[in-house]
Amino acid sequence: MDFRLISAALFSAAIVSGCVTAEQRTQIYSSAIAPSAGIKTAVINQIRESYFDPYSIRDAQISDVVTLLDTGYQAVCTRFNAKNRMGAYTGLQSASFRIKNGAVVSYLAQAPGCHEPSLRYRPFPELESL
Repeated sequence: MDFRLISAALFSAAIVSGCVTAEQRTQIYSSAIAPSAGIKTAVINQIRESYFDPYSIRDAQISDVVTLLDTGYQAVCTRFNAKNRMGAYTGLQSASFRIKNGAVVSYLAQAPGCHEPSLRYRPFPELESL
């Protein structure tokens, strides 16, 4: 299994399981900023490479970008509806993207951290117009 995928899963699990203190969680989500054009482009490129039918995406949203404590990593989540291999829409799915130096280093579909109530989402029309 890919180390990057494992590390993203472990971070998401740590947030959900309580390994991150309430103070650290507050620090992470208070660092939230709007995603830059570079981050949006990096996420779009990752989705193009990773998803079965990225051209069918609709109802796309992107979260604010958060800084992952003192790791040098940032994270951003997306939510969208896309077709699966059978040609059917799957419903709203989420994914977390871990970013370093403006490049996606790992992603995790259905990441628990993407469902954090304090995470703000905004429309992501760039992803819908591939």
